[in-house]
Amino acid sequence: MEDGDSAEAFRAFAAGVALQREDPSPLWVQLKNRIERAILDGTLPENARLPSEQAMCSMFDLSRPVIRNALQALAGEGRGIKQPRKGMFVAPRAPELAFMTSALGVFDDLSAKGYKVTVKTYEFGLHPANEDERRVFKLPEGFQVIRALRVYHANETPLTHTLISLPAHRLPGFEKLDMEGRSIFGTIRELYGLTVARADRWLKGAIVPPEVAARMGVAPGGAMIAIESVAYDHDGNALEYYRAYYNSEIAPIHVATDAR
Repeated sequence: MEDGDSAEAFRAFAAGVALQREDPSPLWVQLKNRIERAILDGTLPENARLPSEQAMCSMFDLSRPVIRNALQALAGEGRGIKQPRKGMFVAPRAPELAFMTSALGVFDDLSAKGYKVTVKTYEFGLHPANEDERRVFKLPEGFQVIRALRVYHANETPLTHTLISLPAHRLPGFEKLDMEGRSIFGTIRELYGLTVARADRWLKGAIVPPEVAARMGVAPGGAMIAIESVAYDHDGNALEYYRAYYNSEIAPIHVATDAR
């Protein structure tokens, strides 16, 4: 948004703001809440530049500390973005993703929604199946799985840290392929003719392990959504088992329901 349009939009918004000095709520909280509501209802659009602290002092007849506290709170809650030597701008809204309700893999679902998907692969190869993998794929002792440890980026931002397991006996030679930047499900469809019919998923909150935090570029000790998923082919056989950490701060998960 052009600076002139941003200034005009903010002046129009400010003209309708009347803060209550007798209110028990501090002035900075009142101002922060009014600006936040204007952002949420579109009065102040994404990427609009906010006036300087000094200009806001004149607009609202408030001291600079009051203005500064309101702006810092907006930035802390992700409503505003400070850019060095430029000022503060209205932050773009985080996109909502509905891929958790789809049987598609992460790569295919994000791509279908128009995201630029990139993948960093940390591990890809054959491994003896562990107890969980044997249970999911109904494997006897001694069978192997193909494991892929990947971080998926949506529009260049790390979104999921995913450990994928596949039944090796159903995908001969798959572990020899170069899968960097490629869709696992897309490649399985192309080379083996196998497709996913449905998936079961379980979600819970979890503290992020240090190695996951490092790969995802987040502070250690924080929380993410932990996902466990089993995808089945059209014959009801498990085709994929994954465990993932999903950063909902980047893109909230949207699940729609109705009364039917």
